[in-house]
Amino acid sequence: MELDDELVDEILERNRVLNEWLCLIGGVPDLPETREKLAESQRQNEAMEQGYWQSLDAADRQLFDAYEIRDGEGMRAALQTGANPDLRLLWDGERLVVDAVESSWPDGAVILLESGANPLLDEGRLLTQLCFFGPAELLHEVLQLPGVSPDFSDGFDSLAVQAAEAGQVDCLRVLRAAGADLLADDGKALCRACAMNQPEVVRYLLEECGAPLEQDWDDWTPLAHAALHDSMECARILLEAGADPEHPGITGRTPLDRTESERMRQLLEHYCK
Repeated sequence: MELDDELVDEILERNRVLNEWLCLIGGVPDLPETREKLAESQRQNEAMEQGYWQSLDAADRQLFDAYEIRDGEGMRAALQTGANPDLRLLWDGERLVVDAVESSWPDGAVILLESGANPLLDEGRLLTQLCFFGPAELLHEVLQLPGVSPDFSDGFDSLAVQAAEAGQVDCLRVLRAAGADLLADDGKALCRACAMNQPEVVRYLLEECGAPLEQDWDDWTPLAHAALHDSMECARILLEAGADPEHPGITGRTPLDRTESERMRQLLEHYCK
């Protein structure tokens, strides 16, 4: 059964209001009017959740219950009787297939995908979360599905950039094997790996993919990103590979100009010509 999007949105809004009041309760005196507003918000939230639950048919409820206790066979039984493989969680609107990846239960995601869960819904969130959390083996399987491209972008970053930022070298290998260009967008993946201090990704992109050292993304070199974010190990890898700490980049500022860290400055100066 298709879920009512407006109902889901309203539940999420009720949760947001409830969280605001919980924060307020923790920071102000226990005033009667505050307690009453919190109680009213809780009542409204419970009513909305009950309405959401009642909107599900029996198969969807069975799927939801089985998912909560990680009962794979129960999930399969529910899906065989018509449960929606793109069912969403009650409390945050996330699809079960995405939540399974985020909560390190890839088997649950496989069950839902085998029953027709759409990997491209919600701006491809399943793909992006796979690149953040893995496992690479499941990412490989999803990339074989019709309509799924290794060069997919959520409108901001490619899958390669997101895997690089998360330090997922195995996912980068999967993407590359599937045909993704890991060096696209002027080396954005390498730069983001440097900014997030992911030395294994930096080493992989340099040694196995031939990423250029002085390629600028957003007017910055990879070493400039490492210098700004004090990513010492990434900077050391880049410098040992021949990166120039005095390279001016498009704006004329060098990695030495970018850093505010004394230890990073000493490292960069050691490699100055």
